[in-house]
Amino acid sequence: MKTTIYLLAYTLFFSLIISCNGNNAGKGATNSNDTIKLQTSVNANGADTEGTKAYTIPKELSYTKEREGFVYDKFYPIGWSDDGKFAYIVEPSSGSSGLYFFEIKIVDIVNNKQVWSWKPEVEEEGNLNSMWNSNKELFTQHLNEYKIVQFSDLELKPTEFSHKGNDYQILMDTKMETDSDYGIDFIKGISLSMKSPQIGNKIFFEQRIDPRDYVLSAFVPGLLISPHNDRVVVICQKESIGAAGPPNMVYFEIIGSNLSTGFSKESVN
Repeated sequence: MKTTIYLLAYTLFFSLIISCNGNNAGKGATNSNDTIKLQTSVNANGADTEGTKAYTIPKELSYTKEREGFVYDKFYPIGWSDDGKFAYIVEPSSGSSGLYFFEIKIVDIVNNKQVWSWKPEVEEEGNLNSMWNSNKELFTQHLNEYKIVQFSDLELKPTEFSHKGNDYQILMDTKMETDSDYGIDFIKGISLSMKSPQIGNKIFFEQRIDPRDYVLSAFVPGLLISPHNDRVVVICQKESIGAAGPPNMVYFEIIGSNLSTGFSKESVN
């Protein structure tokens, strides 16, 4: 009799366990056929923590303080990749044409080569907001392809700065030539060097300038330091004669350099 009672109790207890497991299967358990979707969140810089990164319209960074009496290109830095790619937008000056000019670029600052760029086939009326919103998917695709992380707090650093315990100074040397027809001096060559009392000196950029560009002046207003590694983007500002006379044009070029390699204790002339 006792054996029969124990057997019935055991059977009832076992059935109860199976029933509870079956009810909980749909509440939290997963099996090999389930698909788990990862949620993404946007960080303070506008980048997704998982999956596709999102980007917002970048802010203009002023590289020139003297704007009165000039037409100038506008500069909108977007961000960096951890392997040395730098993305930005430039709005070239339209002068008095009334058209809107736009170009987005991604540059490998390790070798100063452009890896991707885009601009509208036909210049037309518009502005940064309309151009960005109309082509956001295209921009997002390529910025993600090169793993660009957007930073909204990029600021222009002075040419004398410190980084990881080392002091640096960026210097520019220009070679001038006189135009015999117009009687004006223009730049025919530029050399950029970096000096550090701790690790040495190096020349990191040299450029010959076409005399037909009539570059009247050039200097370095500042630089951007990568938040990922020991790389910088140096801004080279130039002034040239306007295409149809005054006002003169102010524009910029970016040059990448490394803060830890290529230095020598020998002096740079």
